[in-house]
Amino acid sequence: MFLVNVIVPVVLIAGAGYVFARFVKFDLTPFTRLSFYVLSPALIFQSMLTSSISGITLARVALFVFAAHGALLLLGFVGVRWTRWDADTKASALLSFTFSNCGNYGLPVLLFAFGDAGFTLGVVYMVVHQVYQILFGVSVASWRRGMSVRTVVWKVLTVPWLYALALALALRALSLDLPLAIARPIELVASAAIPIQLLLLGMALAGAKVGSLIRQAAPISMAKLVVPPLLAWGLTAAFGFEGLLRAVLILEASTPTAVNALVLSLQYERRAELAASVILLTTIAGVATTTLLLWLLS
Repeated sequence: MFLVNVIVPVVLIAGAGYVFARFVKFDLTPFTRLSFYVLSPALIFQSMLTSSISGITLARVALFVFAAHGALLLLGFVGVRWTRWDADTKASALLSFTFSNCGNYGLPVLLFAFGDAGFTLGVVYMVVHQVYQILFGVSVASWRRGMSVRTVVWKVLTVPWLYALALALALRALSLDLPLAIARPIELVASAAIPIQLLLLGMALAGAKVGSLIRQAAPISMAKLVVPPLLAWGLTAAFGFEGLLRAVLILEASTPTAVNALVLSLQYERRAELAASVILLTTIAGVATTTLLLWLLS
């Protein structure tokens, strides 16, 4: 019952979004932009502002996230170089391989599995992972052959996640409180982020057409489900992480492909249909792999 109570709620919410999208015609772009520009910044800001995580724990999580996802990025670059895919396909594959759904998939799993303590560590992981996405993901998604470094940097600087994080850290450092008239709407939007993004995940899955993309989506999905857990297990052992922190790091690194891979693919027109297909395959198979990891880590 423990695993059922952890996995089933996540599947049911995403499933509601899937069913909705199967029966109602809509354009996914406004929803992804809502997530990109409003929901994610609010969740990052609220989570970091109210988190009680110590600086040492934050540093340990940050070390792991950049080590793990940096290694995945390098492995991904090596992998796509051996293919004959075009630039858009390679960019989408890299985003799909390196982005983990540690937010709208990982956080509910951690909350149901480990309670508030696991959820709080997961939020820190998600925020650091968002920084990784800002620094490297946006660069991968937005870079085109012949594009200058200045242009790429400018595209990175236009992502609102970075400013939400910086503002929250500044307010914490200065011990300043927001007026209730501002704090309350931010809190409400942040509380809506996870359920809405889970619905968005289901809606995105409904539009995935895996059949025509299976030769590309299948190897990416298999690598996504196998490589990160093995890498995370090795890194946590190498860094000496134990207990709840170790379990959270392994689970978060091993989640299916993030919706943000689709968001960025849509935003910068980089084979969004491939990202959606990988999200679908890894999310379906991820139910089994997440259940197995929970059992191994319990």
